[in-house]
Amino acid sequence: MTEENQIPSSPIMINKFNKQNSVDDVFTSDDICASPIMINQANKLAIRQDSIDHELSPDDISTMFDEFLVEFERMEKSGNATTTVFLDAVEQIADAVLGIIPHKLLHPKVLQHPLTEFLHQMLVDIIANWRSSNQRLNIQETDIFLKIVLVFVHVAEAAPAPSAEQTRKYIRDMLATKRFLFLVGEQVDDIVLNKPDLNDDPNICTLGILTIKLLQGAPFYFSIEKNQRLIDDLVMNSLDSYDFIQALRQLQHDQPLTDVDRFLLYTCWEYVPFASATALTLPNTMKLIKVVQHVYDQLLTQLEQAMEKPPPMTTKSLAYIFERYTQLLNIPNFHSFDKKAQYFVDRLTKILKEQVLANPQDQELINVTLEAFHNLSKNTDIRTIMKNRQLTSLFHNFTSTQNIEERKLAFSILAEIMDEKEINEKPNEITSVFIDQLKQLNPNEYNANMDSTLSSLQALMQHEEIKNQFIQQNGAQVLVSFIRDGDPNKQSETQLEDALKILWSTTFNNPHMVNTLQQDAKLMTRVTEIYNNAKEKENVTLEKAAEGLIWKVEKEEKFKEEQAAEVERKKEEKKKKAKESGVVEEEEEEEEEQYDMMLSYSWADMDLAHRIFHHLTEKLGYKIWLDQEQMHGSTIQAMANAVDNAQFILMCMSDTYKRSANCQSEAEYAHNRKKHIVPCKMKKDYNPDGWLGFILGTRLYIDFGTYEFEKAIELLDNEIQLQKKKRKAAKEVARVERKAIAEENGSKNERKVSQAPPEIKLKRSLGNVSDWDEVNVRDFLLKENLLSMIPLCNGINGKELNDLYAMCKSNSASMYRSLKFELLHGHHRILPISTFLRFMSRMRSACDNGLSSNTPTVTKIKEDHIHEDPIQEDPTSEED
Repeated sequence: MTEENQIPSSPIMINKFNKQNSVDDVFTSDDICASPIMINQANKLAIRQDSIDHELSPDDISTMFDEFLVEFERMEKSGNATTTVFLDAVEQIADAVLGIIPHKLLHPKVLQHPLTEFLHQMLVDIIANWRSSNQRLNIQETDIFLKIVLVFVHVAEAAPAPSAEQTRKYIRDMLATKRFLFLVGEQVDDIVLNKPDLNDDPNICTLGILTIKLLQGAPFYFSIEKNQRLIDDLVMNSLDSYDFIQALRQLQHDQPLTDVDRFLLYTCWEYVPFASATALTLPNTMKLIKVVQHVYDQLLTQLEQAMEKPPPMTTKSLAYIFERYTQLLNIPNFHSFDKKAQYFVDRLTKILKEQVLANPQDQELINVTLEAFHNLSKNTDIRTIMKNRQLTSLFHNFTSTQNIEERKLAFSILAEIMDEKEINEKPNEITSVFIDQLKQLNPNEYNANMDSTLSSLQALMQHEEIKNQFIQQNGAQVLVSFIRDGDPNKQSETQLEDALKILWSTTFNNPHMVNTLQQDAKLMTRVTEIYNNAKEKENVTLEKAAEGLIWKVEKEEKFKEEQAAEVERKKEEKKKKAKESGVVEEEEEEEEEQYDMMLSYSWADMDLAHRIFHHLTEKLGYKIWLDQEQMHGSTIQAMANAVDNAQFILMCMSDTYKRSANCQSEAEYAHNRKKHIVPCKMKKDYNPDGWLGFILGTRLYIDFGTYEFEKAIELLDNEIQLQKKKRKAAKEVARVERKAIAEENGSKNERKVSQAPPEIKLKRSLGNVSDWDEVNVRDFLLKENLLSMIPLCNGINGKELNDLYAMCKSNSASMYRSLKFELLHGHHRILPISTFLRFMSRMRSACDNGLSSNTPTVTKIKEDHIHEDPIQEDPTSEED
């Protein structure tokens, strides 16, 4: 054997493999040397026996390790060790250590033994060879690489709970030498650079196990983002591989899973979606996003192929496939979402329809499929697809089954997808099902089965009939007891949050419920404790749920009273200042609002809502209150202040908006405060109903779901400007009316003191209407409360008014449409039909029958008439 083919001698360290020899050399029979025995029979037997009787001590293991190293050093010094012999020796040692019970390797005497450093050095050399050779590891090197990695992984996972983190950190620090981290980082970069369409190199998975399970948190690079990218790259390449397809087949056929299988099927999925795909600070972000989206597409295709395989397939494997598919569909902004989501809904629907007709039915398959549907129904966009598919009747097939789990799942799905009309058909029955489930709710013992019950019930509380039935069937009292009397150390924060939201929902437009909860001082004390604890732990959603209930029960009415008192105080202060300065102040002058708008939206619609906010503020100059931007003190109180101080409320309607107790609180507060609401529809297929439909009423909405954003934002801006002008015109009309009334009262007082001056000419006879001038016409319209007619009759005299009335008499329907059109498009105001009919009635009295005795006298007062007509100008020409 040449000197080149021999392994350099060292005590226990291996500096480098000769990669070419390990793969390409063909030895003759004279060259081949039998591999020495590293592990004697006594040690092999002791390791096997220890798996049964657990008698090996740390000293026994250390002695074994000493013997392993002595034999290895003897092999090195023999001068006859080829690369193959060397690898055989290393593999024997790795097999032996892997056979020892992992927790026994945790003893300091064992963990700090020189053999541990030997194994670490082997990892360094293998990766260094992999890097330098530009080739793959051979089969034996691949096996050794995996076995050594698994030795350290098993040790780390065997660490007992109290010291687990400390042990894992010790192993990580031991492995994470500067050179080792550099080699791993370089190899991952090389893999990404030269990756084929589908990875078929098993060593990438081993490198993933090493990095994710042992080295996570180590500084491969100076950049935190790049370290995250390294983990994501490994996971992506591991999942986008033949190994993952093989692991999926193992699961489908109920075969035993290896460490690699479990890593691919479970560990890797803990990193989906990949965090670095949304890290906009990274270079080439768009390219990265495309790569990630491609990986997601590939994974979904593989799962679809697995789904379509004919039976037999275990329900366990089907449940896994459904879970992974749902996980991928929940990734935000997934470009293939619509196509893939519709495929999945249709595939699950097909399974259930086949089972409805099957005899006997496969109960496990039905449960797994219903569970998948239930998970999908939590996604608002998939929920819309399910509603559009009109699947309610399909799920009703499983509400009367004897299988309790099936019934529960079916009702939970229906709770998510039924609309107001479907709910109102059987609100009593649906509510009673969930009330029965609530009976299992123990305030002092956590029951995981109640998670879905409370979540589904919380979704149902958006429906008024369900809410009423829930209160009537004493469901509220069950939750009161659960919250008030529960052990804080045993209660689930998620269940507490749902319970609080349900109670909060029962208080909307229900003073009796508010009063009932107010009387329960112990309950409200407990809710305050929950609020304070959640705030301290930074559990935002639980904090908000507790605060919402506290606000509705204890604070809202007090806040309204304080606001009213503050308004009165300001009025009195204003009057006092006016009196002191001698300036006559007009009554009922409204204070200017602090904001143009308050934006009310659901967190699920945050991206679009924030886009609207930024466009309106940055490009159009509006001043808008948005909770994320201007939240001070109590968030609910901040919302109420914002509503009171905003000119308009932008209500961003969607399915999630209607389901949210917080959004309902905002919307109903604004509605009850008689604020001007501008509705915006956030999703194309959403149709508001129930309480949200009631608040919407006959208002027109801006459809962001149908129109392109630029078009929708233009429509929104136009609507806001129109409403501002209408509001300004209405204020001006009210001001003119107040002034006219004040002048009329002043005229009456003057007439009591002295006789009317000779210039005043009474007009009572029929013919006198034609003699009216422009001022008389305007006074007539004001006195008869025909304010909407003032812009239309601006500048005309009595004769022309008579002509207008004659035209209206001859074709009232046509004239109403013409006048309505002119008022809307010329003055941006509405002509109510009631105003038009009153105009006809008053003109009939004035022109056909003469003015009645109780009709106010229309006079022309030369000395004291209104000189300015604020309605004379088209509001569209005024500056806001």
